[in-house]
Amino acid sequence: MTLGRYTELPHLADLNAGIEAVWLSVSSREDTYRVLPDGRCDIILKFTIKRRPISELTPIVTGPTTGFYDVPLEPGTGFVGVRLRPGYFQKILGLEPLQLRGGGLVGDAALDLCPGLKALCTPALDEEELVDRLVRFVHKRYAESDFEVALLSRNIMSALHASGGRLRIADVASMHGVCERTARRVLHRAIGLSPKAFASIIQFHRALRLLRDHRLSLADAALEAGFADQSHMCRVFQRMGGFSPARLPEVTLVTISD
Repeated sequence: MTLGRYTELPHLADLNAGIEAVWLSVSSREDTYRVLPDGRCDIILKFTIKRRPISELTPIVTGPTTGFYDVPLEPGTGFVGVRLRPGYFQKILGLEPLQLRGGGLVGDAALDLCPGLKALCTPALDEEELVDRLVRFVHKRYAESDFEVALLSRNIMSALHASGGRLRIADVASMHGVCERTARRVLHRAIGLSPKAFASIIQFHRALRLLRDHRLSLADAALEAGFADQSHMCRVFQRMGGFSPARLPEVTLVTISD
């Protein structure tokens, strides 16, 4: 298994079970990792690889955010995580995303609210065992949960993703035969964010990929991503990423499904 700053393990993703991505990160030096908003919730195990078996494990549960935050890294510190599809957080952990909006739970705080996480914190031989344990945990919780992700919320999220975040919630509601108020309420409960915030995150990530992967100019990327103009895109980048689109830092673009 390749260890690095941030590595996704695509063969372990299972959208049907709510697993959008499984990822692993191990730091070899003192550093800072910038986390960009993606509108998702993650279940994470923090560990140290200074000795084997791995015994110093800290559970972390993160909620949806609308802005970036920096994580300080120390040599030998690692993280393994499962990023859940929007709407599946309550099915897997029995919590509504609204309970964690803009923040997260670390250590005892995570265990107090989600006692089932304690089973993840027993010693492990290596990182691969931690990955396997975390994936099995999510699959087990999915199979045992009676909670069903509302079809309407899934359809609304898919429509917003398909439009690159450009559709208005009123138009999405009309497409699915419900009033705007109902669409807002259903989406807000499922993901812990307003439709506008969720759409802005989708738009931000689309613009990032257009600039980094497709090498579009700032003006063309702003137009293609649906921003009012280049200045509008620059303001969103500063708010969500803390950087200018004209000077993209080395950022990791996570997998985001519809």
